[in-house]
Amino acid sequence: MDKLVSKYKGKRLGDRLKVSFEYFPPKSKTMERRLWRTVGQLELLNPTFFTVTYRSTEADRQLSLDTIAAVAKESKIPTAGHLTCAGETREAVNDVARFFRDNGIKRIVALRGDARDGETPSNEYDGAVDLVEGLLKIDDFDISVAAYPETHPMALSETADIEYLKRKLDAGANRAITQFFFDPEVFLRFRDRADKAGITKPIVAGILPIHNIDRVQAFGSRCGASLPAKLVERFSSLKDDPHGQYHLAVEQSALMCEQLIGEGVDAFHFYTLNQTDLSFSVCRQLGSRVEYLPKPPELRSPLQLVSGRSSFGAG
Repeated sequence: MDKLVSKYKGKRLGDRLKVSFEYFPPKSKTMERRLWRTVGQLELLNPTFFTVTYRSTEADRQLSLDTIAAVAKESKIPTAGHLTCAGETREAVNDVARFFRDNGIKRIVALRGDARDGETPSNEYDGAVDLVEGLLKIDDFDISVAAYPETHPMALSETADIEYLKRKLDAGANRAITQFFFDPEVFLRFRDRADKAGITKPIVAGILPIHNIDRVQAFGSRCGASLPAKLVERFSSLKDDPHGQYHLAVEQSALMCEQLIGEGVDAFHFYTLNQTDLSFSVCRQLGSRVEYLPKPPELRSPLQLVSGRSSFGAG
């Protein structure tokens, strides 16, 4: 791939990067303790916001809502709840939005999500554009939507995907958060396409530190995020060296962020998988660009646990 020369090269940034972090609802008491440790440590980075994923299945919905409400209540960091609409009636989705509003949650990550097997409700939201418009009729939410640097797997084309992103933002969303990627030029070329399409709202770069190369490859294959062959080779050569893998993961993510900072990118959203160390270490590698708060994490209230899992969802 030819080296990209961006019009943003050398753009002066402020003293502080904007970082944010994603969590998912815990499945057990052990995972709940890990979640609160993660929240507590990453609060010290003074992030712009947290996000908590959501699943609309009957078994998982209440856990998702309990987790989102608990993080929003217990943390001083603004919290956004994910909200999906595929396979749900408008009223069911609106009920969740009103739950967010009534619990002081003013931020939403609005996603189409993956439709479940079975009948499609006749009165469901017709995708993320319709969802954004509907949410803003309920309250003046701060809304983030999904963006796909390597094009959504179900998009008709690269151009159609960018046009749909613009429609989501024109409908009233405040920003887009990208799916994770592992080559900075993938993001920069995507940003240039967005510029050409007339998109002017912020696009936040999604970062997934590589905790396990096999799992990350599986994640990527499902959502259309590719890994450079040389990067896979480097991680594969360290399969028997967890310490070496950890340092390579920090080095890879931090270097990619620094390259993007050099191109004028100043906002990063980390997919934590409820694991603190990698995301925290990457931010420490970025040094003085990240603001630290010298406050210890506070004790947290226990959640009423049911079951759950994480997914970024389709947008």
